[in-house]
Amino acid sequence: MALQLIGYILSITGLCGLIIGTFTNEWKILGHDNDKTVIQDQYKGLWMECSVDSSSVVHCTSYNSLLHQTYEIQLGRAIMIVSIVFSSLAVLVAISGLKCTRCIEENEKLKDGAAFLGGILSVCGGLFALGITSWFIYEIVDVFFQNDTEKERYVVGRSLIGAFVASVLCLFGGILLCACSVTHLQSNKILSKHPVSMNPGKDYV
Repeated sequence: MALQLIGYILSITGLCGLIIGTFTNEWKILGHDNDKTVIQDQYKGLWMECSVDSSSVVHCTSYNSLLHQTYEIQLGRAIMIVSIVFSSLAVLVAISGLKCTRCIEENEKLKDGAAFLGGILSVCGGLFALGITSWFIYEIVDVFFQNDTEKERYVVGRSLIGAFVASVLCLFGGILLCACSVTHLQSNKILSKHPVSMNPGKDYV
């Protein structure tokens, strides 16, 4: 039960991280603490880009038109939202399958099935987010080293790193939920094949 609860906590934490990472704007940053050549810090996300001038005033511009956005932004938005939807469903479905809850406790097989389904949904959500964040990180790093002669180069931002870590949490949380559910189902099958007699003294051949 402890591992199952840990898996559920990991899934919830991952979901919160996915939401924060998706809707914050530091996916890639131009100008950082170790780069003194950039006068104005700039950072971009999936929904808007912002700049911070020398007086620490933040100016943000939203991406108003979806059709005028790059395919990276459109793809990133779509996959991250799908990931959040899958992870949200996983949290809602898996809670009824936890051993520490009293939901559908009269049917252990159905309860384990709910936890298993929640684990599968969490794994799917984690894989979606892991794929798109890994691709974004690769693209930023690749462009950074290709344009090594330019002074202004974007680096990986905190929101992107947070979304990447959150996707890993969803993935491992889902795996734990699935593993605990399968183990419990198998143990129940073994017990059902070898029933314990209520009157051991009367069982003879």
